[in-house]
Amino acid sequence: MAVTRLDDFLIRDYLIKILSEGDEFIHDFYNSLLKKSFIFRSFLSKENIPSLREGDVEILLKLVFSSRRKYQRIISETGMPRIKEALFGLVYSEESWHNRINHFYSLIRGIDRKASEDLGSEILHFVYPDKFILWTRWIWDPESETGAVVFLKEEPPVGGRGREMFGTNYEDFSKIYLQIYETLEEFGIKVKGYLFVDMFLAMIYATYVDYMTLSTMHSAKGFFPPAGVIARRLLGVHEPSLLSVEV
Repeated sequence: MAVTRLDDFLIRDYLIKILSEGDEFIHDFYNSLLKKSFIFRSFLSKENIPSLREGDVEILLKLVFSSRRKYQRIISETGMPRIKEALFGLVYSEESWHNRINHFYSLIRGIDRKASEDLGSEILHFVYPDKFILWTRWIWDPESETGAVVFLKEEPPVGGRGREMFGTNYEDFSKIYLQIYETLEEFGIKVKGYLFVDMFLAMIYATYVDYMTLSTMHSAKGFFPPAGVIARRLLGVHEPSLLSVEV
């Protein structure tokens, strides 16, 4: 697939909007993603997975948007031996991204396929934030042609056009993610790995959710969480207590 050229002006405009939230917000948000990555890398080290406790897995699942409300069902229906097998294969297999995700899905119970794929993608990404991109439905869903990336092109991605623009597999979509990373770097964001891209895309999607909610539900004004809170929820870092666990 030829890489779709995203609109640099849109990336710049969204970046300016996000940076306008202030240095403290940006620093705290980004630092929370670093902490999350540290927790995932520590709990899921090759030496530690065999001795994982149910409480450890509970923390990991609560730190992921697609699993945080169903962590009890996942643990009870899958069982700890199977969870450890699924995690070890996902993180340490030499297979492709798709094969890792598919194997993970074949072992995990308690959530549907899309939620399992989101969970597997997030685990891989936060264990290897410099290697694997984060690909979840709120970032890009080829089936519904929705997600944060659609706001980085002027053309509406409908009728299959979105699948041509952003791809339908990990290899193609990773080129889009890398393009965002490189463009942000050109605009002065000098951070290693993809964690800032996560934050950037989460804020774009959260801003859209915030706008749509307030434009269709006037009574929600003042009650619905602002974009920054929604973005933290999408990335699973809205509960400080989970990020302060000892590992």
